[in-house]
Amino acid sequence: MRRSLLVALLFVVLSSAHAQVVGDWARLRQYADAIGVDSLCDQPDAGCLTQYFTQIVYGRVPRQMGYQGVPESMDTLRINRLIRQFLAGADWCPLLDSLESPDVQYRQLKDYCMRCLVDDYVGDSLTIGQVQETLNTYRWLNRFAFGNRIIVNLPSATLRVIDRQGNTRLRSRVVLGKVNTPTPLFTAFIPSMVMYPYWNVPRSITVKEFVPRIRKNPALALDALNLQILDARGRVVDPKAVNWSAPASAFPYRLRQSTGCDNALGVLKFNVTDPYDIYLHDTNIRSAFTRENRYQSHGCVRVEKPVELANLLLGYTRFGADYLTRCPVDASPKTIPLAQAVPVIMIYNVVDIDEAGAIQVYRDVYNRWRLPL
Repeated sequence: MRRSLLVALLFVVLSSAHAQVVGDWARLRQYADAIGVDSLCDQPDAGCLTQYFTQIVYGRVPRQMGYQGVPESMDTLRINRLIRQFLAGADWCPLLDSLESPDVQYRQLKDYCMRCLVDDYVGDSLTIGQVQETLNTYRWLNRFAFGNRIIVNLPSATLRVIDRQGNTRLRSRVVLGKVNTPTPLFTAFIPSMVMYPYWNVPRSITVKEFVPRIRKNPALALDALNLQILDARGRVVDPKAVNWSAPASAFPYRLRQSTGCDNALGVLKFNVTDPYDIYLHDTNIRSAFTRENRYQSHGCVRVEKPVELANLLLGYTRFGADYLTRCPVDASPKTIPLAQAVPVIMIYNVVDIDEAGAIQVYRDVYNRWRLPL
């Protein structure tokens, strides 16, 4: 009699636990679908749950992402604990919530239902896929657990610095690459910055733009552009010694713009460890930040608030408000290493939350949504 009662009680417990897992499985799949995670598998076993929880917490690499130089970090210990809680019928929701992205903008965007977003912005050609990609990108950013991260969103032409808790510490407009010289998507580090940098003109710009312009009147053009001609050893070359009648493609020298407020890089440059020769910098054309079309560069990122960014990355106030307007003559470049390299991450969110907390739909400026994956 006692044995039969124990068996019956065990059956009731197991049936109840199974029913709870089945109910939780339906809740999990419904939640995943609501935030843009497609169906990954059909059975709530450990392998399937690993896929679901990893996608919900850490997303996947965004579409068309290029160089990835920042190491990712995922809390697999707590993901495994989450799976055990789920299978045991325990309350797994608080742990999942603590693992998800703390970024306020992600939390705001996630709170809107997917259908409402598309209905509200159907006139802007917004698609479910674009909303899902923004949500996924925020989840993917959760893989980078650093004290500060610099996030540059190309469609909005803006920069944000966010901390480990997802708080926005700085916002800045930026100027990005033209349509024919687009800024690439990548992750890399800023290990240092340069005060009063030289601009070593890229070979492509030298050949296509500057040499044809300079050869018409070398002395006048070089002086107006504040450029020097350097040989392979870095020695200054007299413009009179250059054969300007030769094809531009055969120009055997490189061009360097002297330091100062007229320098194309302005008076602050942020070195970036990417393979594209893309970096962040100040600019001598600050009126560009007031324009609606802020896609004017050859690919590098011009920053509206370079002083604020520099002080934030350094962790103390080194540059005063007047630094951008002080223009010493022939100042020597000075590299300032950061105590800890800071990640810079280029993303492509055509829908996002703006500074006022409102949803904005941005132009697909580089036509990336028309390109194949």
